[in-house]
Amino acid sequence: MQAEVRRTVLYSAVIFTTLFIAHIIAAANDADLLFRIIAMMITLQTLFLGGTFLFFLIDSTQSVRRDAFRTGSFISLPLSIGLGWAYAGMQWSWMILMFPLIAMGMHLFLRYGLQSKSVI
Repeated sequence: MQAEVRRTVLYSAVIFTTLFIAHIIAAANDADLLFRIIAMMITLQTLFLGGTFLFFLIDSTQSVRRDAFRTGSFISLPLSIGLGWAYAGMQWSWMILMFPLIAMGMHLFLRYGLQSKSVI
């Protein structure tokens, strides 16, 4: 993995961790609206992780952006399983399987669109 991609993974992990901690704090303080906003941000970051990696790589080469997108797509799968677990109320449900499928679909759709524009 290239240094720029590792740095992007680190930046994204810091953002994700900060959002995750903030959503726990919002839940503990009964800040329902804030909790929902943060949960939506976590959901969007998870489902579009490959695409969000590209925000950190605007001036990078196409091969670096492609590598970052692939890495983000791969990382989004276990995160989306955890997301499904959370949305299912921390118990087994078919929804746990739906989130990785949605994440894969989103990344395939993004990849097609970004390749056609020569972004990745």
